[in-house]
Amino acid sequence: MTTTNTQVFGHTVGRYQETEEPQGRLLPQTLGHYLWGPMAAMGIMLVFAAFGMAIARSQLTVDLSKEFSAVDKANLETLGQLVPGFMFLGFAMIFAGISFSVARILGVFRTGGGLVQEAVGKGIKTPVMPITAWIFLGGMMMAMMVLVFAFIGHIYAATQAHDAWINATAGIAGNEAALGRAETWGTWLEGLRRFGVGLYLVSIAFGLATIIKVIRFQTLRIKELAQGKQATA
Repeated sequence: MTTTNTQVFGHTVGRYQETEEPQGRLLPQTLGHYLWGPMAAMGIMLVFAAFGMAIARSQLTVDLSKEFSAVDKANLETLGQLVPGFMFLGFAMIFAGISFSVARILGVFRTGGGLVQEAVGKGIKTPVMPITAWIFLGGMMMAMMVLVFAFIGHIYAATQAHDAWINATAGIAGNEAALGRAETWGTWLEGLRRFGVGLYLVSIAFGLATIIKVIRFQTLRIKELAQGKQATA
């Protein structure tokens, strides 16, 4: 049975389901249980890859300060696009790991709370996903798509930068059109990356707000169960 605005120990809470058996994890919580570690690990590897590219780019800068080379210049500008692309894709994976951790925590509360209530021998009340959880999931997926698109955009900009400078002479780009495309994409992708990160952080905030809601619900439910035990003692 699903009830709206039900009183739990004298407090109004969101909708919940009352069942005879504990509820299992929801699909997002199951995914979070298994994927939080791999996503975080991939994110860390991508960040280290970007760091390695940045070191290589700094060496190219030193080489170009001594003698101009079209190949070195092309590689320098190519890495200039790839470094932020890989860095922010790594951030996306790390934020995904954090988001999946939040989902995993909610899954633990869902299953653990049901087991505690089952041990008492009363009906099991499990909160229905609140609006904050839906915003958390939707925002997380949108942020991931934004940052993945930004990464693809940086790959395109990197190819344009390489084409612009590979045939350069005396520091003058060999393909002005490709140079313009690379600089244009690089400029607006910077804003897109920051938007994606901001969206991820806001989504995680809604995920944490959901945890607070669940903790409040279960605290009130435990008090309700304790009161019932005292009444029957």
